[in-house]
Amino acid sequence: MATPVLLGIDIGTSDTKVLVTSVDGDELAQATTGTRWTSGRYTETDPDALFEAVLAVTGRALDQAEQRCGAVRATAVGVTGFGESGVLLDPSRRPRFPIMAWFDPRGGAELPALAAELVTAFPGRTGLPVSALPTTAKLAWMRTQGVDLNGHVWLSGPEYIAHRLGCEPTAEFSLAARTGLLDQDTAAAWPEMLDALGADDGLLPPLAAAGTPLGRVTGDVPEALRGAVITVAGHDHPVAAVGSGAVERDCVFDSFGTAQVLVRAVADTTDATTRELLTTLGIETVQHVLPGRQVLIAGTRSGLLLRRTLDLLGAHEPAARDRLDRAAVDLLTHRPPHAAGVRVTGAGNDDGALRITVDADGTTPAALWVAALDHGIGAIVDLLAVMGAQVGPSTRTVVAGGWTRMASVRMAKQAALPGVTFSQRQQAGAYGATLFARQAGVRAEGGPPNDPTTETTPEPGASARRPPSGRAAATRTPEESTA
Repeated sequence: MATPVLLGIDIGTSDTKVLVTSVDGDELAQATTGTRWTSGRYTETDPDALFEAVLAVTGRALDQAEQRCGAVRATAVGVTGFGESGVLLDPSRRPRFPIMAWFDPRGGAELPALAAELVTAFPGRTGLPVSALPTTAKLAWMRTQGVDLNGHVWLSGPEYIAHRLGCEPTAEFSLAARTGLLDQDTAAAWPEMLDALGADDGLLPPLAAAGTPLGRVTGDVPEALRGAVITVAGHDHPVAAVGSGAVERDCVFDSFGTAQVLVRAVADTTDATTRELLTTLGIETVQHVLPGRQVLIAGTRSGLLLRRTLDLLGAHEPAARDRLDRAAVDLLTHRPPHAAGVRVTGAGNDDGALRITVDADGTTPAALWVAALDHGIGAIVDLLAVMGAQVGPSTRTVVAGGWTRMASVRMAKQAALPGVTFSQRQQAGAYGATLFARQAGVRAEGGPPNDPTTETTPEPGASARRPPSGRAAATRTPEESTA
């Protein structure tokens, strides 16, 4: 008899990750594949190719689980991943354009060119900045290409994968909140924005909460996946926070990969004035994956600066990186945390250019690394202070991401942030998706809608401990292992 398992699929900018767990939360197998984007002026990927890659990596993960457990059968699958990017389906439900990366610049001029009153209201109504980031910017650009959006449907990346697996087009609240089409006050489509885009109210499909059973897997898929209940788990950052147990309102989830992202759950009571103010300070306020909550999301490019610092220092390979890490720990232990004579800037979310100022002799590679850490973590401390001024101070920080494999990073985080613990989850987003998959499976069988944040699972993120000091595998930089 096949062993029942749960699947979590996390579609990331760098990698797509698939995690297989038991129905009780034991991690059984995982597999990863790179997310392939075009390079050049624009960054995009083919929707069909992305789906085929997801099926292939899912098959590998299930094969690994079967090697460990014998025959397995997926009872439910949860899909999470990046927001903003997705697929515009035409009236025949075929993709109209490639998937534009969330950081693709298209739409950066078109969104601000909409009616002035709409642009002015945008941050307060959506909780997002007026920029190329929200889906509305990409849709506004598509209109300039001659597309009539009437009769079309927008699906974010995870929603598209769920649809291809077998469910009807459905929007999940936290992903819909990344589009700029959702009114945060009503949690429904913003009619004036649809009108401005020349779209009907079908552009945003029916909304459903994470963990809602949406259908069952059909089609040409791995046999062990066929018939599994499908749910869209939501936007990857808050899903990873759930997977790491960072859901209390005085707790911040710090995801430290290529981007460094802060995630903090708050009561669902912020008003348009507060949302507008927070966007000017670099903080987004949108729907959480958990009902009755919103989430504050802020980011920096600290991880990108660290990667570029490693490259500059010739410390990309594991052995050189370990030597640098040990030297930085020694410097942090025996000297003040601010490295004298060298300063780094560029961590802002609208920046990313590594700029180094050296005004003293004798600067060492370790001093430069510590300066990069100090600058990146200092940017996070500033954002936490802004959050605290609006919703109260945080008392606990759960940190996840590949950079935490470096002892110097852990040491600097513990010195600067409140109540630091480190998530045990190597794939916190995919694990969070399995929690919502379990919720969907229970509900599909007529059970009560259990709360994924109160599930009893082995090694939960809510009691996270410092990770082992083992080294990252192969030659990947630390942030690439979780990006």
